[in-house]
Amino acid sequence: MANKKIDLTVEEYVEMLKKGMSDTEIAQEKGITNQQLYSWKYFRKGHIKRALEQEAQQEIASTLEESETQAMSQESIVTEETQSDDDKGIEWLKREAIHAHKLLTEKEQECEEKQHMLDAVQHMLDAVLARNEELQKEVLVLESEIARLRELVQELTAKNERYCDTTFDNERELRALRMYALHKLHKDVYGA
Repeated sequence: MANKKIDLTVEEYVEMLKKGMSDTEIAQEKGITNQQLYSWKYFRKGHIKRALEQEAQQEIASTLEESETQAMSQESIVTEETQSDDDKGIEWLKREAIHAHKLLTEKEQECEEKQHMLDAVQHMLDAVLARNEELQKEVLVLESEIARLRELVQELTAKNERYCDTTFDNERELRALRMYALHKLHKDVYGA
């Protein structure tokens, strides 16, 4: 799973976010782990941010374009009708402008919320990466400690082997001295 190529583009990711999918759901759909998705996002955070901003701008532009189209169509109707119809058209256009302004404000608020969410996710990702670095440093320290302890074990094993050899030689020499002392004692007591 660690070496699996992630089949996901920034556009697909943004589209899935627009559909209301969470990162966990996206990872499940793509058959990857949450950690792999976080890593993928970390290396594409600038692209994701630009894509989300571009998506918001497109939504705002389409809303404005729709409002302008409606306003232009109403203008042509107004010019053809009587003065009272003009007044009604102007009122209608004012309401449409207010409605378009409300939509624009809502979209801006949505963009801000998404930006806050993106910032929060980025903050969490930064915290996870910082913790990961700390753990990697701890692993390096522990590995060096293990290597030092292994060297110490090898030294102690070598000393132990030397002491065993010395003990064995001393025991042999002691045995020989005992035999000699016993033989000498026997000779001194009983004669030759």
